[in-house]
Amino acid sequence: MPDVISFGRPDDRPRRPTRWVVVAVLVAVALGAVTVLAFRDGPGPPPTTSAASPSATPAASPTVTSAPSAPEHPGPPCLAVGWGQRPAPRVSVAGLRIDQATSAGSGLDRCDRTAIDGPWAVVVRGPGGSLGRQSAVVTFPAAPLRSGRAVAVGGVGARAASGVVTWPVARKHARVRGDLSDAELVKLAALTRVVDGRPVVDAPAGFTVVASGPYRAPSLHELRYGGADVGEQDTLGALVYTGVTSGGWFEDQLYTEATRDGGTVDGQPAVLSGVAGGSATLAWEPAPGLVAFVGYSGGEPGDAALAALGRLAERTRVLDTAAWKALAPVTADQAIGLG
Repeated sequence: MPDVISFGRPDDRPRRPTRWVVVAVLVAVALGAVTVLAFRDGPGPPPTTSAASPSATPAASPTVTSAPSAPEHPGPPCLAVGWGQRPAPRVSVAGLRIDQATSAGSGLDRCDRTAIDGPWAVVVRGPGGSLGRQSAVVTFPAAPLRSGRAVAVGGVGARAASGVVTWPVARKHARVRGDLSDAELVKLAALTRVVDGRPVVDAPAGFTVVASGPYRAPSLHELRYGGADVGEQDTLGALVYTGVTSGGWFEDQLYTEATRDGGTVDGQPAVLSGVAGGSATLAWEPAPGLVAFVGYSGGEPGDAALAALGRLAERTRVLDTAAWKALAPVTADQAIGLG
């Protein structure tokens, strides 16, 4: 009989280890091997932890450089009213305040950061012309007319319709729109050339180039009031506002809708229209090439509304850049003048 070695009672029989015991042992061995390899293959000896000696010189603290914060409005800056206009405005026109109001108003800076990358415009005045009267706006580039009649501009085939002419130039198309005669519009078109992608008009005798600049305004500064704050709620309703902007798009759109004579404001002819939203705006030029307006939202424009807007316009005062910024206006990014 073979010898039996046991470490228990004589009647205990040896037992084979269970499957789970074998698995546990193998796992432990494998983990031990991985640990050894990890220490051996790492980029240096494992770090040791020791208590700092009181006499040891403390290490210098690392310099922490905070990352620059992202701009509130990424992209190009919001430019001033009239930026890029030539000739440059003689005075700073950054806002329009209504005096004798019971509130300071709420400032809104409508900002078109890509306006300078779009079309450019030239405002031309005819003899005795004013904002929206006896004048025209030349725009390049512009969409060509798909209808209308055929005309010639400097020997080149063009299209014309009521108050507008488009023609090919510099591999694109340009447009002149205004309330001048058809012959005068064609003449202005023929005297227009494109330099560095922008229109230049050689005005004929009796005509004046008021300003050139981006067609879409880089900025429109708006100041909002309650109708009661300015004493005109019964006539104009709950919302009254003022605005200042550069004039290419504004004047161009005056020639696309019905307008009405608005008298004068500060000695400048004014025009009543639906340009710049709301129910109506009464607009005039505080400086050549710039437009100021008073508008409201609250009903159909009629004689009473026109009279009320005229009263408010006479109470307005131009704000310079510092005075406008002091109002802490809210900035709203949007395309200005696409309508």
